[in-house]
Amino acid sequence: MMTSNIAESLNVALKAARNLPIDILVECLRSLVQKWIWNNSNNANGTFTKVSIATENELKHDIVSKMKYEVLPFNTIEYQVRDQLGINFTVNIHNRTCTCNRFQEDEMPCGHAVAVIARRNLSVYDYCAKFYRTETLKELYQENVRHLPHKDEWNLPQHLDILLMPPNATIPA
Repeated sequence: MMTSNIAESLNVALKAARNLPIDILVECLRSLVQKWIWNNSNNANGTFTKVSIATENELKHDIVSKMKYEVLPFNTIEYQVRDQLGINFTVNIHNRTCTCNRFQEDEMPCGHAVAVIARRNLSVYDYCAKFYRTETLKELYQENVRHLPHKDEWNLPQHLDILLMPPNATIPA
């Protein structure tokens, strides 16, 4: 089952470990997160590649010709893009904006911006936000989540050296 609630996802993933002592529960959680990082890192390293310049040019040509956008420059930065319905949009390639607002919301070129980029023979990738790039995704998963040392090696401040007990509550099945 897929859910957007991270707490529900973690509860399901840690269901068997919930009744274990806290140090073992935390280690199960750490292990789970490290597994996710490992899997995502492998995906980032193995499945994401930039397409060749020739393929990129073909994509831009296909997009522009299929959408039948007419690109009219105001100057080297701003362009009027007219779609097949005759609606005009203004694209500012320097500020990465379009009056349709998708360029600034998605931080990725909208169709109108792609038409301008194709007209100027520029790379679409140069106008995508950094977080869409493969190298950013790879950087995200470089770190490890280290395991806890054994309980005997914990260095706790004196004021935290108390015995915590679970609350008196019944957990619904």
